[in-house]
Amino acid sequence: MESRMRVRKSGWQIRFASVVAMSGLAVACSTGTDPDIKPTSAHIRVEGTAPAQLQLVVSTEFYEAQDEVTFEIYQVIESADTSFIDVPYDEVLPLSSSGSVVVQLANLEIAPAQVRLRVDLDSGQEPYDRTATMSDGGRLRYVFVFLQRVIG
Repeated sequence: MESRMRVRKSGWQIRFASVVAMSGLAVACSTGTDPDIKPTSAHIRVEGTAPAQLQLVVSTEFYEAQDEVTFEIYQVIESADTSFIDVPYDEVLPLSSSGSVVVQLANLEIAPAQVRLRVDLDSGQEPYDRTATMSDGGRLRYVFVFLQRVIG
């Protein structure tokens, strides 16, 4: 399964193929939650070994849209923080009022990285916990969308 992520920068939309690379397989994760329990923080941990720093992209300001032709769901990123991290990495990130988050970890080096990405939300949802061997361009990607009932 492949999902697209559109990043909005200065009026331009750029499409990124975001694929979880794990032994040649592509997997992505997207979850929703009980509408009464909104997460307020995400605990992001990266363990393993990497030949160099890994790229970590985190966004709490995005919305989901659907492709009109393929009906595929993708994220439109309004803003994101991109950093290069050393392994191990451990951070607790406050979430915006939306309670949603996109976390993408990438290896931009030719040499493979053996990593484990874990994302725990403070509201009790099942944690995202994946291990992968990522080659050049390999990615692990987690998307959590808080769904809230609107009663009118």
